[in-house]
Amino acid sequence: MDLSRKSSREGREVTLQYKTRQEGLLGEELIEEKLAQLLEFIGKLKQTPAGSAELQRRTKLFGKCQRIEGETSVEFYGKLRHWLDRDVPQTKSPLHRPRQTE
Repeated sequence: MDLSRKSSREGREVTLQYKTRQEGLLGEELIEEKLAQLLEFIGKLKQTPAGSAELQRRTKLFGKCQRIEGETSVEFYGKLRHWLDRDVPQTKSPLHRPRQTE
């Protein structure tokens, strides 16, 4: 058995684990930043009449989107993004064209 080959492989594995951990931290920081931007956007949206009405409509249809205790930023960001991106069905639209009577 070639011991130098084994130690070289183990060294590469340690390096890969370190890189993965570092990349994971960068990903978490990126999500934290995106979540902060999204929450800021929602705050600004609440200040406009149309935005406030849109948020109320979404809350009525889909329920409140709040962070649950123990929920990670990645999970909450995904949930909040989905809540905002869902299509809101139109209301008060006629099912059929009005009939023309003469």
